[in-house]
Amino acid sequence: MSRMAKIFFSRNPYNSKRADNAFLDAVQENVRFQAAHCPVYARILENCGFSPDELKNEADLYRIPPLPTLHFKRNSLFSVPESEFALVATSSGTKGAKSTVAFDKKTLFYGFGMATRFFLHHHVVSLLPTNYIVLGYEPSKHTSIGAVKTAYGVTKFAPALSRTYALKDTGKGYEPNQIGMLEALERYAKQGFPVRFVGFPSYLYFLVSELKKNGVHYQLNPHSKILLGGGWKQFAGNEIDRNELYELVYETLGIKQAHCHEFFSAAEHPLPYCKCKNGHFHIPVYSRVIIRDAITLEPVADGMPGLLNFVTPLVNSMPLVSVMTDDIAVKRPAEDCGCGNPKPFFDLLGRANVKDVKTCAAGANERLTGGGI
Repeated sequence: MSRMAKIFFSRNPYNSKRADNAFLDAVQENVRFQAAHCPVYARILENCGFSPDELKNEADLYRIPPLPTLHFKRNSLFSVPESEFALVATSSGTKGAKSTVAFDKKTLFYGFGMATRFFLHHHVVSLLPTNYIVLGYEPSKHTSIGAVKTAYGVTKFAPALSRTYALKDTGKGYEPNQIGMLEALERYAKQGFPVRFVGFPSYLYFLVSELKKNGVHYQLNPHSKILLGGGWKQFAGNEIDRNELYELVYETLGIKQAHCHEFFSAAEHPLPYCKCKNGHFHIPVYSRVIIRDAITLEPVADGMPGLLNFVTPLVNSMPLVSVMTDDIAVKRPAEDCGCGNPKPFFDLLGRANVKDVKTCAAGANERLTGGGI
């Protein structure tokens, strides 16, 4: 079995010695491949004075120069020819700044295998026919946003009877579909099949708030689920505590908190993370997390906040082996959680100030490229 298969085909995404033993070699192999097939990335490594030979153990992973997500919003870095692109997506972005990512068949092969096992572990995969309310955009030829593709992909984990979207494609753009959602929900409740709500937590909040305001209370099929991701973004001012949100969900939809799941991912790091019952994102065997000081980019100790840096060997088609987001996070050991998951976890504290992110990313970019890119 190859190193990649040992990592991404692990039955338990949080407990596999075989995956842990293969991780460092797979990362080292990925860095070498990217440097050999992406001249810009090779120049970045050279400017930083980094060689894959420096990776003697996992404590050395921080040495890999982390590419800020902002770098991918300004530059196109690919390690395979365009003819090998099997899937192209963009980040949701804000204010027009978007990353374009492309994945080849090798990346998708291991990615789909990983995702299937991950969602099986979290009891998301089901054979029960299901109605979906997608709390986001309807798929369209007019958009390549990764979150749209992801939400649609999640509707494949249980056979879809019907899908209703919060934002409907008109052919000329998107428009809110609140009335359509409310009508679909009433119809789904009468049908009696499980209902899954997939997408942005802010949209779920608006939906259940409207139900409560109108005195509407459903008792949906007990196999119904809430599957959230993407954060509150432009609706951050409306954000409420997750427990308060899930109380509203139970009050209006009859879905228990045990069936509410919150996920995290990014276009530049297309791996899923799921909050445990205590509200923490534990780090699976196919990823490592480094928290970096926003000024020096040096790793900080557990419990200290900093910029979130992911390391994974998954992506073959782009140099995404070490990506630094503009999320502020803190990492802690597993024993600080108590849920029973043996892996360390991270908590998101928010986004770095936009000005600070640009300054930090520009500084990192300067150091990575020597000012030449």
